[in-house]
Amino acid sequence: MAPVYWFLVFIGVWWLPLMLVGADEQQGEGCSRSANRCGTLTISDPFWLAETDAGRSCGILDFKVTCYNNSSATLRSSVPLIPGFAINSISYEERNLRVVDEGKQKLLEASSGCGIKIGNTSAKLDTQFKIDLSNLNLILYNCTEESAVAAARPDRGLVQTRVRCRNEWVVFVRSGVHHDRIGNYASYAMEGCDASVVPVLGSSSGKTNASDYEQLIKDGFLLTWEAPPLPLPAAAHGRRSKKLILIVSLSATISLLTCLVWGVHRHKKKISLLILPKQTGNKSSMEEMLRKYGSLAPKRYKYSELKQMTSSFKDKLGEGGYGMVFRGSLQDGCAVAVKLLKVSKGNGEEFLNEAISICRTSHINIVCLLGFCLEGAKRALVYEYMANGSLEKYIYTENSDLVIGWDKLQQIALGIARGLEYLHQGCSTRIIHFDIKPQNILLDEDFCPKIADFGLAKLCHLKAGSILSVAEARGTIGFIAPEVFSRGFGVVSTKSDVYSYGMMLMEMVGGRINKGKGNTESSSDVYFPNRIYDSVAEQVQTCEVICDLEEAMRKMALVGLWCIQTNPENRPSMSKVIDMLEKSINELEMPPKPFLSCPSVPSYLSPHTSYGYISSYCSASPALLP
Repeated sequence: MAPVYWFLVFIGVWWLPLMLVGADEQQGEGCSRSANRCGTLTISDPFWLAETDAGRSCGILDFKVTCYNNSSATLRSSVPLIPGFAINSISYEERNLRVVDEGKQKLLEASSGCGIKIGNTSAKLDTQFKIDLSNLNLILYNCTEESAVAAARPDRGLVQTRVRCRNEWVVFVRSGVHHDRIGNYASYAMEGCDASVVPVLGSSSGKTNASDYEQLIKDGFLLTWEAPPLPLPAAAHGRRSKKLILIVSLSATISLLTCLVWGVHRHKKKISLLILPKQTGNKSSMEEMLRKYGSLAPKRYKYSELKQMTSSFKDKLGEGGYGMVFRGSLQDGCAVAVKLLKVSKGNGEEFLNEAISICRTSHINIVCLLGFCLEGAKRALVYEYMANGSLEKYIYTENSDLVIGWDKLQQIALGIARGLEYLHQGCSTRIIHFDIKPQNILLDEDFCPKIADFGLAKLCHLKAGSILSVAEARGTIGFIAPEVFSRGFGVVSTKSDVYSYGMMLMEMVGGRINKGKGNTESSSDVYFPNRIYDSVAEQVQTCEVICDLEEAMRKMALVGLWCIQTNPENRPSMSKVIDMLEKSINELEMPPKPFLSCPSVPSYLSPHTSYGYISSYCSASPALLP
């Protein structure tokens, strides 16, 4: 077998490259790389004009461009007999182009904006092109009944515009979140309406109004491409000998490398133990995971690009357990927050968790991930900028300018609940956050809450109520559900997030009460769950419930007490929490009083099992617990 092996190596390393050189030169003789003009556009590699013979002989079909009357250029559609995309501009440096879907534009003009039947834009694109994630989703609804919009949930948080049509149809239009490539638009569905999702670039000011939907479609959207280089032109006759010498030298080098690889392959186990660092495997697994998600992953930035967009990390917004956050801006002026992560332990699990978890989501109450950086030991995440910072600073503030009323706090609590409901039930893959707390709730300019910091999140393909295996305690002390660090309290599930949400409500209620009472009592004594339970129970039975406490505060306290029940089975789901927050206070029942004693260890657990923090948790006094 050995002689045959080395004979094949000789054929592959010496003879095959020489054949490729000859074929490359012959093919290159028929190709021209000269640029062409079509109106104001310059058409050059990898694009080619259909009218040129050189393009037909060696151009890539996906990049075929048709020029009409030397004034307008159109990119071909992958679907026969379907209009393509009118090209407005091309950036060869950024590898993107702004296009307008000619089919959609014609439908708009023909129907006067009514009764539009629009297909999937991405289905018309060749595999070389991708819809850029910086685009926005524009959703158009054709509704047969005007009352259909009444069934739409108010928690969508999206602009809606009605257009009356001559054929008595009603079209509802709204602008959505940033475009994603998952193609799962179930959250946009509305009963009684046909929905079409259209990518649009949005306005330069950053304020996109859905009522301008016709102009948004006409302005087009952004495409990016990846393409292999075209064959090189034929070399001059005097240079062919130099190319031959170069190929022979490379072939000799490849021969030596082949021998080296063969030797390494035979002794790879010994070499891996002596030479290859453990960290290499970790990095490979990270890269492999990112390749697995392919186009679903957000945009990848270089570290130098992050330094440029943050002015060398000049404006620091804050610092958390996993890194620092800096303010920056994209080239279009859009403000962003760049989270620069600290050096990861192990294989960077928290980085992959956060990037992959968020890129799977699309909800008004989930922070939008715009991109990431993975360059050696440098790791960063790029988010949309939240003008009002975290919820934490509005709970204990003494500044009158930062005071939020109880009704507004209830709306914030309701938005957070809807975001958690989406993570638990609305995603294609269930996500458990494990770190819900005021510091991880960000507020935009309209005080719309968005759940952030997915560093501890876990993805699971399990049914509702299923058990999730967690190797170690996750979360922040005071917000961690008991079952997360001790199976003696139950199993880890989405109800663990419900507990953290309940403790956050306790913070919101207790922090505001503590601020109103001054420093007469310690904060831990004021908003300790037992103290709040006794206070609410007492006032429900007296007239003080009307005089001293606002209904929104009492409702948040009751819901919070339901959520922090020690037994996970007694806690409501996030869907039930939303229902409770939307009901009147008179419709809510008083929850059982939370207990702090340790439950008995189930018989199916070994008596020798270590439960981490269980002993300290059970022996803690009320003054030490949040």
